[in-house]
Amino acid sequence: MTGATLTVDTSGRILNWTPDAEALLGYSPVEAIGQSIELIIPPHLRGRHHAGFGRYVQTGVSHLPEVAISPAMHKTGTIVKLQISVRPVYDGSQKIVAVEARMSLLPAGAE
Repeated sequence: MTGATLTVDTSGRILNWTPDAEALLGYSPVEAIGQSIELIIPPHLRGRHHAGFGRYVQTGVSHLPEVAISPAMHKTGTIVKLQISVRPVYDGSQKIVAVEARMSLLPAGAE
């Protein structure tokens, strides 16, 4: 999957935010890096995301399909539907140290 990329550490802090992520969600890298990933998670999904993210960084096991469809919150407050694919980032000892997400807008009529 091509598109916007962001990287989040195991505590949920944004480490990397590409220009494509800015174009997709409105936040500049300066605004997004260092913030919680909850910046783009709609409020009603934050608890579920927090639980699933915590499990994923501990186990590396995702209950999501390879490409998931998920709502995200644009800087304007608008909810946008995205295709998201995540993968773990490992250190030399094979411990998960971050999660990389690739995102793109869901094509019209693709639901």
